[in-house]
Amino acid sequence: MCKIAILERYALLSSGIRSILQVRKECELIVQAKSVHELVNSLNGSIPDVIIFNVISAENSGMKPLKNLRRKFPKVPVLLIVSEHYVDCFEEYIRMGVKGLLFNTSDGEDLVDAIKKLKQGKEYFPVKVWKVFKESIQSHKPLKVRDKTLTDREVSIVKLFSNGLTYKEIGAQLNISPRTVETHKRNILTKLKIHTTADMVKYAYRNNILT
Repeated sequence: MCKIAILERYALLSSGIRSILQVRKECELIVQAKSVHELVNSLNGSIPDVIIFNVISAENSGMKPLKNLRRKFPKVPVLLIVSEHYVDCFEEYIRMGVKGLLFNTSDGEDLVDAIKKLKQGKEYFPVKVWKVFKESIQSHKPLKVRDKTLTDREVSIVKLFSNGLTYKEIGAQLNISPRTVETHKRNILTKLKIHTTADMVKYAYRNNILT
């Protein structure tokens, strides 16, 4: 019997995973928590065989809770539920010790297969994950510099912020994670020697970036 712990902020989403596990006799859900703190307290000293963590609903691409998970459970394999928009975080996830990545569009059989492999001490990075990761790496070519300051990607982000989009909305449009959008914004503010989003919008108008 494989003991499973789920880390998910929204009960409605975790119920889908729970329903898949309930029909598989070899999987036992021992805890379902919204935070690492709640997960640790709910386990009462018992250790799961696999932790499933949906980073899509977590802030900052799930980096902070993932670090806490790795610190609290260094020997327990973590399976992340991700989307293709988070491909820019894949390398960092793996470097942090994640043993498996599963797209949120995967079916129940994929989930169970991933759990089995992780319990056996193996990794789970399906072909589709590597394909998306490879395409992302290949697309990271040097970008032209506009106005001798901002890259094409940064100009795009300035435009989107100026149109009132959120980090998540910008990430969805550019196929990057909200965390990467935040990093780009920080770099933009540093390059332009400004401090706020309002300053960035002013810069966009004064330099005709919105046209």
